[in-house]
Amino acid sequence: MRSTTKLVELEALRGIAAIVVLIHHFMLGFAPRLHGMTYGDQPYSLFGTPAFAFVNGSAAVIVFFVLSGFVLSLRVLRTGSAIDALIAAAKRWPRLAGPVMLTNVVAGAMMAAGLFRNVETAPSVPSVWLGWFYTWPSMGWREISSSLWEGASTFVTGDSFYNSNLWTMVYEFVGSFVVLAVALLVSRLPRLRFAALGAVWLVVFLLSPYVSAFVAGVALALWWRECPRRDWRPWQSWLAFGVAVLLAGFDRSFVSEEPSGIYAWLTPLASGNMQGFRVVLHTLAAALLILLFLRSTAVRRHMSGRVGFALGYLSFGIYLSQVVVICSVASVVFSGTASWGHVPQLVATFAATASATLILAIPVAAFDHWWVRRVGAWTDKAMSALSRRVPGAKAYEPGPPFPVSTDRVDRATRRPTIEPAAPG
Repeated sequence: MRSTTKLVELEALRGIAAIVVLIHHFMLGFAPRLHGMTYGDQPYSLFGTPAFAFVNGSAAVIVFFVLSGFVLSLRVLRTGSAIDALIAAAKRWPRLAGPVMLTNVVAGAMMAAGLFRNVETAPSVPSVWLGWFYTWPSMGWREISSSLWEGASTFVTGDSFYNSNLWTMVYEFVGSFVVLAVALLVSRLPRLRFAALGAVWLVVFLLSPYVSAFVAGVALALWWRECPRRDWRPWQSWLAFGVAVLLAGFDRSFVSEEPSGIYAWLTPLASGNMQGFRVVLHTLAAALLILLFLRSTAVRRHMSGRVGFALGYLSFGIYLSQVVVICSVASVVFSGTASWGHVPQLVATFAATASATLILAIPVAAFDHWWVRRVGAWTDKAMSALSRRVPGAKAYEPGPPFPVSTDRVDRATRRPTIEPAAPG
């Protein structure tokens, strides 16, 4: 099953980023010294090396943000329609809230039943991070209503007590409105579009570095639409990948609040605004990865098929399920295998984490995709009815975010070629 209205390879990148966040949290919980972010001066640690990019959940989150800005802005950049922007904005809360509320209710039910074991397990690791969550006395089945409300309101409040990964939802929600407004503004400018985007990015960055990543996604989408598209040569793809890894490997220690290892020399540059500096580097890394997935023939061929579709399909479910699993099933397995030796214990715990996350992510993903279709159908029906009631209004016609040619096929991927809309 292939989507002709989605860039499947970018959905695959979203899935890979979700897996990176999963590994990041697993290591923070059960292999914190090897991870290195919460333990300084470790003889063997990924932190402070480019290899940290492959387990750096902070960088992966910025990939989510830039991807959201890129994908969400495509249709508005193409049409310049305020109606399209308004419809996309109206869909955003219900589209995100459905799966978030579902997984939060699962967490609330588990809290009510006393199924979390992370607090008891944390000292035996030892892991500071693992002991941060689900520390309050259970309120019994009132946890379910509390978790449901948090799932519905986290987009405004930023609360994430039942699922720490929900801290990103307020940025996804606010960033979506910024993306749609900026895309609408830029689509109507006859010239100096990138200059306007640069000015908007700077203002947004000063207000919130995280939201600036969404604006960067709009800029990338505009560049992708309006500039000639040539596939990268293999050396260009490898260079982009290497630079992206180098940038994504940067982060600050939980202990010293500074970078270390090969990134230590950047401390004077980052000291004034460590979060902002980190977000800028990770935004550049995300942009390079998005271009890599769009411009590399080999990557596009491998990531636009069944594997890419599966990664994209499961991405939101993996992201929403992992902390709940780590603090329950994985913690129980870690404690229960203490006599096995450290390496077998970690292998068993990771196997439990991966399998339980997948088991929970599959129904969450199925619900998510059903829910997205329902939200889209409800919104389209409402807009069609509204357009018929307004005298002289043009009939609303839902469509893909970008035009798809059915008579041309990309030889590398054997799928319809997505045509760039004419600049305007």
